[in-house]
Amino acid sequence: GDGSEAPGAFALRVVNTDILVHSSDDPGRDLLEGAEDVAFVGGFAAAAKMLGRAVDLVMLDVTDPQRPRARSLAATLARIVRARAVNPRFIAGQMRHGPRGAAELAETVDRLADFAETTDAVAGELFDLLHEAYVTDPAVRGFLLRENPQAAAAIAERLDAARQRGFWHPRRNDVDAGLAALRAEAAS
Repeated sequence: GDGSEAPGAFALRVVNTDILVHSSDDPGRDLLEGAEDVAFVGGFAAAAKMLGRAVDLVMLDVTDPQRPRARSLAATLARIVRARAVNPRFIAGQMRHGPRGAAELAETVDRLADFAETTDAVAGELFDLLHEAYVTDPAVRGFLLRENPQAAAAIAERLDAARQRGFWHPRRNDVDAGLAALRAEAAS
């Protein structure tokens, strides 16, 4: 239209930003579901870091407009992992959905790894929790391998990559062997 070119304008905005506030008003969806949130929040954080800035990342929960709640990205991700992702009721619900449920578990691991790659907001113990709930639990592991071997392999790959890239320092000594075994079982 009538706009004009402004080279460097976005970079200038990012460099001059101290805080990113990302609001959410959907009680049925969280940051680890879908790629949009990590693309926006993680992308902005990565752009700021590339330009030498560390921006505060604040998630604003406005699902109840009368009681908005602001949390850091780190606190929000920890809350989601503990309250939803490793909750036995959530996992059992996903197991009732067969292959699609297994894909949902893999998506959760994938999104957490995406946030780890683009921000400094993911504590290593969150990967420990996902590993324990999805890989070392025999019932969940068996479900993944039976219903969606590709999801099982994807979980093993993403957890292994998080470990190799230094985002996760497992508490267990047998993680490498367990992830390799899961990948091998998924391939057979």
